[in-house]
Amino acid sequence: MTPDNSWKKNLYALFISQFFYRAGTRSLIPFLPLFVQELGSTNVESTALWSGWIFASPFIVSFFTTPFWGSIGDKYGRKLTTLLSIAGFVIAQLSMSFSSSLTFLLIASSIQELFGGAYPAAISLTAANSPKGKTTDALSYLQLANALGNIAGPVLGGILADVFGFRTVFIIVAILVSATSLPVLFFVKEQKVVTEAKYNSLANNFKYFTAKKWLVVCGIMLLAYTLSVTMMRPNFTLYIHQQFGGLENQASISGILLGLFGGAGALSVALLPALNKIISSRKNLLLAFIISAAAFLCLNFLKDIFTFTLVLFVLGFALGVVLPLIYSLMSNETEHERKAGVMGIGSSFQMIGNLAGPITAGYIVSAFGLSFSFVGSGTILAAAILFYIIWIKNDKATDKENS
Repeated sequence: MTPDNSWKKNLYALFISQFFYRAGTRSLIPFLPLFVQELGSTNVESTALWSGWIFASPFIVSFFTTPFWGSIGDKYGRKLTTLLSIAGFVIAQLSMSFSSSLTFLLIASSIQELFGGAYPAAISLTAANSPKGKTTDALSYLQLANALGNIAGPVLGGILADVFGFRTVFIIVAILVSATSLPVLFFVKEQKVVTEAKYNSLANNFKYFTAKKWLVVCGIMLLAYTLSVTMMRPNFTLYIHQQFGGLENQASISGILLGLFGGAGALSVALLPALNKIISSRKNLLLAFIISAAAFLCLNFLKDIFTFTLVLFVLGFALGVVLPLIYSLMSNETEHERKAGVMGIGSSFQMIGNLAGPITAGYIVSAFGLSFSFVGSGTILAAAILFYIIWIKNDKATDKENS
């Protein structure tokens, strides 16, 4: 493997790792609300609130830890932080399998991303070790691994939960995710990290981030995207059960639908390099948000399972390209020695969405009903679209004044 192609070897190893990591994390979505009910939640409103907090708790911790681990990655290596993030998740899964109460489950869940998230760590590692002209393609390939994991995880998680029980799935996920450290440990070869003289602190990286308008815009779009997706997840299984008539094997059916949603995302990510040749990344991002907002709002009014599935597929297709587009735009705006630190700060916007979305969804469901989480998601994306259009117009006006 020549030095010029070593980044491809890293990418293949990270692809395998991220696929199994994402499959493990997403396998929990179809049955976690049902496990909450098993541990003592007595009604839909209570289940929605507890599920929201449990889904959000890891990201409350991650919001504070990810920027820190990003800066550590710049100094000591992104490979190290990727391995640590995997270890934190495994410990949390094993702890969750022994939950005897909702409070214990909440505490165990909260430590999942104590050492930062594996996906932000893998993004910074990929961005820092890929040639600049190949960054978008590399991040798209990494997102494809996540999208494929989004297909396999919910399907397998739902089926395993119905067959073996909820607690066994946590143990299986822990074993599966721990194995994802092996390709990273043995096959990823990282470029030399920055020297002490070039090391940038978290405060220094934050100042750099806020001084660049496009980085701030990317952060806000990340926040909107993550809010919209995480508002849907905690109550999806409950909504399917309520809307489509007390279906048996709720976890399996919800898992299959979420797998289809992930499959649509995998397809769009695979097509992204071709789409970027036709339309610019910035326009593709805007188009993805417009389609996603419309699809979220439509889901609220659909009473037929087949139409619901079709619109869900369209939604997954549109949302699938958002992360690689945003992170590639961020990478292109960032100096090489700051990539992990800046990606960590950008990921904090994602963490805010991850912690606020499920909690907000729980309270929305308690006040207005299950379907209103879709309305909330669509409204957030619509606001992001308006912000993005206004900002682009102002940016163009500024360019004309300076020319």
